[in-house]
Amino acid sequence: MSKRHNDGYVNRILTAHKQNADVGENKMSSSRYLTKSRFKLAMECPTKLFYTGKDNEYKNTKGDDEFLESLAEGGYQVGKMAMLLYPHGVEIRAKSNQASLSETSTLLQSHDSIVLFEPAFEFEGLLVRVDIFVKNGNSIELIEVKAKSYDSENPDIEGSRTPIKSDILPYIEDAAFQKYVVSNALPKCSINTFLMMPDKSKTATTDGLNQCFFIEEYNGFKETNCTAEAAEQTKANAALLAKVPIDKYIDIVMSKPLVYPGSKANTQNYLPDRVSIWAKAYRDDSRINPQIHKGCSECEFRAIKQKTLKSGYHECLQQFAGLTTKEIDQGTVLDIWNFRRKDELIAQGIFRIQDASDFVKVKGGENGLSNAERQRLQIDGIPPSNDRGGFYFDAGYFRHERSNWRYPYHMIDFETSTVALPFFKGMRPYEPIAFQFSHHVMHENGYVEHRSQALVTEPGCFPNFNFVRALKNSLDTDDGTIFRWATHENTILNKIKEQLIERSDAPSDKYDLIQFIESITDDAERSMVDLEKIALRCFFHPNTNGQTSIKKVLPAVLGESKPLKDEYSKPIGETSTSTNFPDSFIWYRESDSENLDPYTLLRSFTLELFRDNDSIASTDNTIIAEGGSAAIAYARLQSNKLSVTERKDIENALLRYCELDTLAMAIILKGWISWA
Repeated sequence: MSKRHNDGYVNRILTAHKQNADVGENKMSSSRYLTKSRFKLAMECPTKLFYTGKDNEYKNTKGDDEFLESLAEGGYQVGKMAMLLYPHGVEIRAKSNQASLSETSTLLQSHDSIVLFEPAFEFEGLLVRVDIFVKNGNSIELIEVKAKSYDSENPDIEGSRTPIKSDILPYIEDAAFQKYVVSNALPKCSINTFLMMPDKSKTATTDGLNQCFFIEEYNGFKETNCTAEAAEQTKANAALLAKVPIDKYIDIVMSKPLVYPGSKANTQNYLPDRVSIWAKAYRDDSRINPQIHKGCSECEFRAIKQKTLKSGYHECLQQFAGLTTKEIDQGTVLDIWNFRRKDELIAQGIFRIQDASDFVKVKGGENGLSNAERQRLQIDGIPPSNDRGGFYFDAGYFRHERSNWRYPYHMIDFETSTVALPFFKGMRPYEPIAFQFSHHVMHENGYVEHRSQALVTEPGCFPNFNFVRALKNSLDTDDGTIFRWATHENTILNKIKEQLIERSDAPSDKYDLIQFIESITDDAERSMVDLEKIALRCFFHPNTNGQTSIKKVLPAVLGESKPLKDEYSKPIGETSTSTNFPDSFIWYRESDSENLDPYTLLRSFTLELFRDNDSIASTDNTIIAEGGSAAIAYARLQSNKLSVTERKDIENALLRYCELDTLAMAIILKGWISWA
């Protein structure tokens, strides 16, 4: 997407501080501070401090997570809206730590009362940049802005069994760290601390709030641009951001030892002592001894195929468990799907996956694969009696589930968006928008057609009711069985049903739409069949590691079926129909080095389409291959600043991605039918 400098955009601000607070820290010197982002990382795992910031040395997969990117953009928007609640605030724009510290100090010394955005404070190797800092004499407010939802009508900070709920505890710990640094940097000041969060009990009073905050990237930094209407919109919707006092919860955090992987209840684990230890380790670039735990399975420093970048995950297991690279790649207890006893086995010195068999007890008697049976397949391999040539398939379970299905089979998939700042009047933070579906049909003779699709992205138009009406028109042509993958579609339809009941702008045919939703959700006669649930109970392939996401199951099924490989190695025009791909396109390709599955081919195809378009090729905005990037694309399409070409490119990318999701369901289903 090309850069835009339109007159309608004002107040360009650098919001990359949160992600780039450590600019200039990679030199091994005293300027290598333990920042709040590094503090949060250490709370996940202190050893990560050694790997972070070394992007040319260690693999870091967090930057590849499109869903996290989607969440991050929400954080940028909420942060900027919070700033606009303080119209006279001054932003600290300096990028380097020393310059930001100096600018902060100068402003505080010259003003008795002032509001600062991203001011910097340092104490003994610790550095924080506060989101919003309000100074009135010696009275200080620290406001940490988070995109996490909050319900002011039913405050959800305190747990039923714990003083602070586990999902909000990291935010309180983050604020406690900031307050500790600032209170030591400004010892004569009285400090009150707050979290500012989107309040899901409130509704937007205007249309277009989200569209007032537009994120763009310049020279590796993300910036939030604001329209001229942003300040007015913020004032009208100020109630959407709740300002929650949290000092009593910070006192609880400070009164107890910090709990993190490998922590023990001793005096060195109270926040002041622990952050001092971490700050020294980070400054000296010394590795804190790893403590392997169940959370390591999600480590962002794990390189699956070690080629150019090192894998911190492998180094930790090698040091802590004495495993070789080969043993790690063959699988450890950390890789066992949905296994709750990982920490127990690690405590006993059991790390290799093959040594975990005795700890997974299979009871039997369940219809289809139980969780334990699925784990045993992953640990022990597939027994010869059930081996279908390298994979497991329970034909009896599948035939039983299929006995009530009716042709033609309908595969549907939705793309949705849940954002912190609503797009439309009357919506709450994180209330879902359904803007796209794809619909494939499989006939009894096996023929697959892309029957219909909908993409409702007109700027300023609430899409949900038009979306469900289009879906109804697509599915009401017969009584064939409808399929989805996982629970998302069911959840979204039930949410739209609530909106039809509650919203004053519901259409005149709302009762027909409600009846349609009720007819295909929950326990209705034509309720959608969840194919992921089928996969969970009847299909296992070693390459999936027990997982049942469609992006894991599709290559596994396609790769094990010669008829499917033969069919989808041919051009689309010879085997089925497509709305968004040329008849010559091929969905499966084999080579001596690798087999290219459809999701890999989709990305390659899109890149090829835009290789000569500099505005597209310079970014990844049209390379839509995940639900998170689809949500980002919808937000882009709500802007009136896109060119016709840009809009069309993004829409086409969305249509191709969603079509593949329903085609994938059809391919998987064809494979299972052939095996049954």
